[in-house]
Amino acid sequence: MSYKETRERFMADPVIRARIEAEVEEAYRRVALHELRAGRVTQAELAHEMGVSQRRVSAIEHSEDVQVSTLRTYLGHMGFDLELVAKSRQDDNERIQLQLG
Repeated sequence: MSYKETRERFMADPVIRARIEAEVEEAYRRVALHELRAGRVTQAELAHEMGVSQRRVSAIEHSEDVQVSTLRTYLGHMGFDLELVAKSRQDDNERIQLQLG
């Protein structure tokens, strides 16, 4: 079966179509830190605001394990607040907003 045929079959099913569209929409909302910063400020400018080196800003942007406090500071200096949400693996609709500290 070709890609086109497979896609048409999936998109014909309303349940599968809704799920695919939701996943695509969620993917568009996901943004890497450097993409969020780009066009707003340079790494050097953000580093100056944060009181750290440009190298540290780069490390934050490329890290897969950033501390929540570091992320909160990074985002705060760009005018954003950090929100944490716990999302159920069993129920796609169950989301609980977390408050730390």
